[in-house]
Amino acid sequence: MAGYSAYQLDPGPLEPSVLTQQHTHRSRDIWDGSINMILNTRRCDGKLWDLVKKYPIHPRVLEVIELSGLYGVYRSNQPIIDRSLITSLVERWRPETHTFHFRTGEATITLQDVEVLYGLPINGDLVLGDESMRTIGDWQNICQRLLGFIPRPEDFNCSSLKVTALNAHMLKQLQLPDLATQDIINQMARCYIFWMIAGMMMADTSGNYLKLMYLLMLEDLNVVSSYSWDSATLACLYRFLCKASQSNQNEIAGFLPLLQVYLITTSIIYKYFFYFIIS
Repeated sequence: MAGYSAYQLDPGPLEPSVLTQQHTHRSRDIWDGSINMILNTRRCDGKLWDLVKKYPIHPRVLEVIELSGLYGVYRSNQPIIDRSLITSLVERWRPETHTFHFRTGEATITLQDVEVLYGLPINGDLVLGDESMRTIGDWQNICQRLLGFIPRPEDFNCSSLKVTALNAHMLKQLQLPDLATQDIINQMARCYIFWMIAGMMMADTSGNYLKLMYLLMLEDLNVVSSYSWDSATLACLYRFLCKASQSNQNEIAGFLPLLQVYLITTSIIYKYFFYFIIS
């Protein structure tokens, strides 16, 4: 009995040469009983889907979105994010290997998964963004040219734009005339595409700001589909998974619908796989 009471379960890892960040990982805090917190999920695309649901996108604007290569993201609409599910996935994410450590083994989201689920292009130019220093006046001119409106100075935070400013502009432009010029159609299409990229695919933890560096990549809508949005979206999600897996973090951003849909899809595949093996 004395030998039994002295026994202690080793939480691992048994081989620390690979999982070198265990001492700062969320799983260590859970093992020690010092954490019981559901992660806050940061997104700013909610009003976008409310807008789309109430006011369907003009057919000509939708044609531009289809040609951009991001139509699959638009078609996915706004899934309800399960914060507890996302948190449980983050707890099993290992930043050293960029994989989830499940009881059945390791797994991760691949470029092919993103392509199959959302149709984002894998091959193409890198999505680098332009973070050059610009004044508020410069950003106002860029927004006027590419989005069709001039935000107020207080709508900016360095190189980010308040999502409420973009939403207010789009509410004024919902009823586009059938004879609208192609420039107006393109500006409206950029509003939707920019919001999907900066507020959903590569959302950050600000919660209510959109990074304008992505807007500059939408100047020529004919080349938007030539970028590897697939790899950029996945890299951004990896980055936030690694960050959120640390013990001092309480929030996560990135393309969270992808993370949730991936788990659900994978679970269904495994379910039918084992069903056919048993039968």
